[in-house]
Amino acid sequence: MANLTDFVVPKREILTVFDINKWYKSEAYCSYLNFLKRINNSVRGLPSTSDVEISNAVHQLINVIQTLDGWIEDFPPEDMGDQRFGNKAYRNWYARLEERAEELIKDILTQETRPALIEIIPYFKDSFGNSTRIDYGTGHEAAFLIFLLCLYKIGFLNEPNDDRAVVLRLFARYLKLVRRLQVVYRMEPAGSRGVHALDDYQFTPFMFGSSQLIGNPQRLIPDYYLKPEMVEVYQSSNLFFEAIQFINETKIGPFYEHSNQLYNISAVQTWEKVNSGMFKMYEGEVLKKFPVVQHFLFGNLFPIRPAEASMPAPTVPIASSHEHEKPVATLEPITE
Repeated sequence: MANLTDFVVPKREILTVFDINKWYKSEAYCSYLNFLKRINNSVRGLPSTSDVEISNAVHQLINVIQTLDGWIEDFPPEDMGDQRFGNKAYRNWYARLEERAEELIKDILTQETRPALIEIIPYFKDSFGNSTRIDYGTGHEAAFLIFLLCLYKIGFLNEPNDDRAVVLRLFARYLKLVRRLQVVYRMEPAGSRGVHALDDYQFTPFMFGSSQLIGNPQRLIPDYYLKPEMVEVYQSSNLFFEAIQFINETKIGPFYEHSNQLYNISAVQTWEKVNSGMFKMYEGEVLKKFPVVQHFLFGNLFPIRPAEASMPAPTVPIASSHEHEKPVATLEPITE
């Protein structure tokens, strides 16, 4: 647990591409990756519908997310005409978040953990998109996960007791909110690489969802998520199929064209390999990409100082072959 008297306002430390090396050798990088691996493993083989224990802390955080969701009704989208992205009503929603975020989180923290507000609120505010650009991407998703990591570090959330509920209840509820924000306010994908990206907005639902599908009793194999009827049936059972369903509902055209990376990955034979490959891909395509991590904030809970332990070994993303695959230069195939 962190020293509950030693908090600072977090600030940017990755100011140029040359700072990337400092970042992935930092304590922050190590602790974040280990956190993701731990909560990923906690839901291995576990359907979203499983009966998991939900602590009071997790309940309170879910209620906060539900409060934010309710604000959307107060700021209906404006007429955009022919404009494709960026409904300006989102800025009104975000202005309320700016105004009330600290109060919302302060109300659920204990007296002992409230001094951490100065350090954790910036991550929370950054978890729901950018009000200037009206966009959302994997950096905002990461901000929410870093916010949760900080809550573990100050002892508000408990490891490992809260891990399953954090993924299957709290993070799942967060996803429902940000997907609604994306649709209602037509948020632009932040830094999207189009068909070369795993998804326009999210990444970790595919990571956690593939863990959930390991050893699934329905014997669902990766290739099944290309079948819309299968996705429709199993979307409520895991985060992976739920994320595919959102893609199916919001994109048009052949899946292999608009979601080429996911199409390629469907040829991987086991969910174990998909899951391990997702971690490698997340490091390569998110955590080591300057356009994403330049916005990360660092303080005492998420420190940029060098890690004492050795860093994880270098990794590569996954790919596979399919009839309609379009080659992606940055990917290398998994050896089956």
